[in-house]
Amino acid sequence: MKISQVRMMRLKGPRFHALGGGVSKIAKVVVRVDADNGQYGLGEIDDFMGVRQGIAYIDEYFRGRDAFAINALVSELLYGTVAPFPEGTPQREMGGGIIPCPLCSPTATPWGPVAWAVSGVEMALCDLVGKTLGIPAYNLLGGRFRNDIRVYLDRSSPENIQDLNAWKEMGEACVAAGFTQAKLDIDFMASDKVSDVWNRTVSLGQVNRMVARLSAVRQAVGPDFELCVDCHMQYNVPDAIRVATALAPLNILWLEDPTPILNPTSCAAVRAKSPIPICVGEMFLAEQARLFIDAKACDIIHPDVMFCGGMHELQRIAGYAELNHLPIAMHGNGGPIATIAAGHVAAACRNFLGVEYHMIETEWIGEIVSRDVPLFRDGKLLLTDAPGLGIELNRETCRQYLAPGESLFD
Repeated sequence: MKISQVRMMRLKGPRFHALGGGVSKIAKVVVRVDADNGQYGLGEIDDFMGVRQGIAYIDEYFRGRDAFAINALVSELLYGTVAPFPEGTPQREMGGGIIPCPLCSPTATPWGPVAWAVSGVEMALCDLVGKTLGIPAYNLLGGRFRNDIRVYLDRSSPENIQDLNAWKEMGEACVAAGFTQAKLDIDFMASDKVSDVWNRTVSLGQVNRMVARLSAVRQAVGPDFELCVDCHMQYNVPDAIRVATALAPLNILWLEDPTPILNPTSCAAVRAKSPIPICVGEMFLAEQARLFIDAKACDIIHPDVMFCGGMHELQRIAGYAELNHLPIAMHGNGGPIATIAAGHVAAACRNFLGVEYHMIETEWIGEIVSRDVPLFRDGKLLLTDAPGLGIELNRETCRQYLAPGESLFD
């Protein structure tokens, strides 16, 4: 089975309960990989700078290649190969005037837009191969440990952060919807007390309000509900420790990305003194995850299937974490396709902790695809034995939210 085409479709619409609790615009990008047998698979990428060019490159570079060679294709795109190069590797100018780069990734580095683009293509290949073989995608990863995948909601903050009742109501809504874990954003939690947006410090006034507002959530959700907090890579080492120390009595599951993510040494310094477990890794490839684990810079690794290279690379990260007796939580910047793809990996990982979902109020995003069961039930993602990712494009929803200039894979 040969790859015949790689395409993308950009959707755009309102996002409810965005960062900081308000309403904003959001775009979602669906990837489709077609094969010469008439079958196709679906994936998802984020609407980041450079991904459209990445998909255009992959479309030309992967055409005519073996759709079953998923790991080899991803590895070749991210890291290149040695001359005389694998059979089928383009070495002359491709369609659209694109010049191939078989020695390395087309950006000369394995991260950034090339990784983000190939992540969605890899998901679509797993969907395609699973459909062709008549097996669910988790069986391509060695089979499943579990059927139901725990989901945690990203709640950021209420729009009115000064209203403690708004914090309580946000927590109560999570419980009422059947979820057992949620994450809130430290950098939005006390933004009314920020005096300097450039430095990486946290004032005592901010810390006190973080404690008060998160305490309101804890009161609303009860003692058994898991709460996590995200620093969005914003703070210096001593202030991240200060925040962790202040929030520790609230029994927080993890403190996420306390410092800028390129330096495992600073993150390890926070971990050494933090009473809350440290969680990092949403933008990591497998090698970056290994560096942070080896540096003892985290307690929980937190990659995203849309950024790490796809489902097989996500499983590689999980396997390395398991060898170091660390759990893996799966960051989720995506809609239903990426969430379901991460869920299939989660089913095949022994050390799985939870998959993140942001878009619970933005119902149109959850309706981009259809499946034979609801997306969530009782706070969990349900997996079935449907082939591939078990999804089909919901053409009516996609047509309604097509971005200008986009087509519906017709």
